[in-house]
Amino acid sequence: MLMSLVVWCSGPDIVAQESSKKGNWLPEGQLFPSLLYDLNEARTGGSIYGFNMNGDWQNRAFANFSAGMRKGIYRWNRNIPSETGFELAVNTQFLFEQPFEFFQVNLFSVDFKVGVYYQLALSSELVLRGRLYHVSSHLGDDFIYRFFIDTFLENKRIYEVFDVGLAYSRKVYTFYGLLGVIPHTAYERKPLIVQAGGQWEHKIRNKSWLALTAGADLKMEQETNFYPGIHLGTGVRLGNEDQMPFTVMFDYYHGPLPHSLFDKTIVGWVGASLLFHPF
Repeated sequence: MLMSLVVWCSGPDIVAQESSKKGNWLPEGQLFPSLLYDLNEARTGGSIYGFNMNGDWQNRAFANFSAGMRKGIYRWNRNIPSETGFELAVNTQFLFEQPFEFFQVNLFSVDFKVGVYYQLALSSELVLRGRLYHVSSHLGDDFIYRFFIDTFLENKRIYEVFDVGLAYSRKVYTFYGLLGVIPHTAYERKPLIVQAGGQWEHKIRNKSWLALTAGADLKMEQETNFYPGIHLGTGVRLGNEDQMPFTVMFDYYHGPLPHSLFDKTIVGWVGASLLFHPF
């Protein structure tokens, strides 16, 4: 009976230790690195830009605000660690008419994203990710009223994507590539998506909470005849990587308009962004 009591008393600790060895719920951090320069990344932040359309700079400003996160649900601590989780984001875009005079703010579009993923750390430097997510873009009320839109428009940006990504990180560099296919869409849309990029980060005076960063992202979709969307940026990370850091950057983009049902429109912008990863 004494032996039974000892086993019963120590049982929960033993089970907890075994559980922690096998895996853990809601793990901290990510196996797959955060892609700062991927405009499709689920994160929270805002940007404001001067922009051009059809080769002409506009007398108005363009801004976006995103509320999103990417969070692991369960991580298996095996010889090859793996993790499953979810991501969600809402990306809003605004037009500031006559920004240097009396200006009017228009909500241009709202884009929703929700998905699940599975990540596999093939080594300490190489991580594989499979992901399935849904996106849908909608015109903002301000834009609809301002331009007297009184009918439904064909919206090819309501679809699901399955993609596979591979990221290689070594010292201060990260390189990645993604290949995606659209298995289902509300309207007919060509299926292939190709993406690649890289980013660099260097700690300032060996401080873990302060680092310079720079990077580039290239995205091409079959629907837009693989016209390249190029995003470049450079800035500063404030805060430790595993403690919800902020990133302040200057960035440039040229290519199809992201997060919009008018995604065949070619735009360019230059401005500043503040990004924040809540998890």
